[in-house]
Amino acid sequence: MKYLGYALPIALATALISTGLFAQEAPSPKPLRELFTTPAGVTDPGVMMLDAGYQTARFRDGSQAQQFPTQVDLGICQWFDLRVDWNGPTTLKDPQGDNQSGGADPLFGGQFQALRQEKAGLDLGLAYWHKLPRASVEKGIGTGKADDTLLLTASRTLGFWEIDMNGGANWLGKPDGGRARQGVISLAVTRLFAPGWNASLDTYALAPTDLGPRTASAQGQRTITSILAVSRDIGPSLTLDLGVEAGLTRSAERLALDAGLVWRMGQFWGKK
Repeated sequence: MKYLGYALPIALATALISTGLFAQEAPSPKPLRELFTTPAGVTDPGVMMLDAGYQTARFRDGSQAQQFPTQVDLGICQWFDLRVDWNGPTTLKDPQGDNQSGGADPLFGGQFQALRQEKAGLDLGLAYWHKLPRASVEKGIGTGKADDTLLLTASRTLGFWEIDMNGGANWLGKPDGGRARQGVISLAVTRLFAPGWNASLDTYALAPTDLGPRTASAQGQRTITSILAVSRDIGPSLTLDLGVEAGLTRSAERLALDAGLVWRMGQFWGKK
């Protein structure tokens, strides 16, 4: 049973890719805001995209967290974009009901796309993030240590369906120095079910570490979580989404609610 969280998403992806049911011509689905899994495609050159949202989470020990995840992407060329991410003002409530509030750690990164589905049969690339330790350690919002993330990203569109897969690792700064490596794997399956409407199931797993609750992997346990979300296109430049997140293991959050938007802010250079 301990490998069930890995086996089910991989089996689902294999079945969808191998079946011929999706070979027909069909409108392409539109990926949702990056709740966890990152699609392999990059932002078009000169285009700036804004992902913004609100999340509230409840944990199994009775604690709660609220944050405002925000990400800005800027396309540099056909195969690379730059990304800035910040969880905004964060509020933590411990099991005793005491609150702590403050700004989250900012992240800077980029994404590289090596292959495109038109020529290679799938999109394939790499995504990298570096976390700057700026959040308060005293309030429990930050760790005071820098972290790095490197992911292999893969995507394929099959008719009304899109499949996105990530695999890689986090390198997490330890309080006493050094790094702890944490494996990461995720799968998102998105379907266009009506014009302008998309639904996505995003499942991810984090390997256990010796760093405890800061990595959502307390007591050396693997963390597995699924997110079910629906999005609606309001116009060619604006999409809204709503999702619910459920932890599938005891080390994950019990339940979280997400709401947000994706806004194509404009194109500053390149072909329009």
